[in-house]
Amino acid sequence: LPVPMVLISPCPFVPTVLVSPPSPFAAAPISPVFPQHPPMSPRCPQAGVARCQREAEEVAELMRLNVARALEREGHLEQLQSRAQDLRQASEVFTRTTQTVTRRQHRRHQRWHLVALGLGLLLLFILGLALVLALARLSPGTVTSTVPTPQGGTKHPPRTAGTP
Repeated sequence: LPVPMVLISPCPFVPTVLVSPPSPFAAAPISPVFPQHPPMSPRCPQAGVARCQREAEEVAELMRLNVARALEREGHLEQLQSRAQDLRQASEVFTRTTQTVTRRQHRRHQRWHLVALGLGLLLLFILGLALVLALARLSPGTVTSTVPTPQGGTKHPPRTAGTP
């Protein structure tokens, strides 16, 4: 057999409390579904209305606080967005600056490498020239001789007739 439910509602503004009748199989009595609201006495309905008004005012105050907090958060979010935009712009400037500095340092290193290479080639050239000169002086197989010229001057071969 189905068990009927009993509705208790002392005030139209207070939620309805459902209470089931005791079951023959249950060991303990069943408590109401909403135990935080004690049942109102039907003799004083104004007390229930006053309590409803107090709760409505509490809820309204909580909602005002929530709206104030939401507006405060919105202000903080706008500040954070502004800071994020500033940081983004600063990071772009920083990136461009670091790229410029990196290029300059790379060029400096290239210049120093070219200077070192030029000095090394110049040193090799000087050493090679010194070696060639040293070998030219010391080589015993090379004999230099001078051919004497006759004392009377240079004789030319006789001229043939008809040639100027």
